[in-house]
Amino acid sequence: MNLLIDGLPEEVEIAGQMVRINTDFRTGILFEEMMQDGSLDPMQKMATALELYFPGTRFAPDTIMDAMEQVLWFYKCGEEDHDSTGQGSGQASDPPFSYEYDADYIYAAFMAAYRIDLARNSLHWWQFRALFQALPEDTQFMKIVGYRTMKIPAKIPKEQREHYQKMKKLYRLPQSADRQQLESDLSTLLMNGGNPAAILEQ
Repeated sequence: MNLLIDGLPEEVEIAGQMVRINTDFRTGILFEEMMQDGSLDPMQKMATALELYFPGTRFAPDTIMDAMEQVLWFYKCGEEDHDSTGQGSGQASDPPFSYEYDADYIYAAFMAAYRIDLARNSLHWWQFRALFQALPEDTQFMKIVGYRTMKIPAKIPKEQREHYQKMKKLYRLPQSADRQQLESDLSTLLMNGGNPAAILEQ
């Protein structure tokens, strides 16, 4: 999918029919946080994901897996699966951040860079992700991400090393989520065929 050419999808195809999907960026954030919730099992995550993206919609057992595939496709902004290590050889995966713990910094970064008030404005998830990935390095949020991801050089002055170590400790996330494993539960469930009946019974 090309955002410039194909535009922003409002519907996805499930079992040959076009179904409206919840496109709000907050849904994507809730989905990601839910996926990282260790208290939920894969079936609970699948049921919650369907309710987030298709509120009030009931799916027949033979269409649930198709619906979940569309959820993952939409969440990944139409990107096809490539190398599981990230964006290509030699490149790191998404920098560590948390929509929960970094909420204020992300809000301030969007205000500073784009004059977008995320508390009041609605954005399509694909719009949000495109803007998020292009946040300027001079925003406080991106500086924090830089501290978290940086490897402190061995040959730097002691005071500079201590400063970087202090910043790393100051902005360290309470728990570091493995973003490459974000979809592992649902992906495994989809590959194994899942149990749609269990979702319908909830």
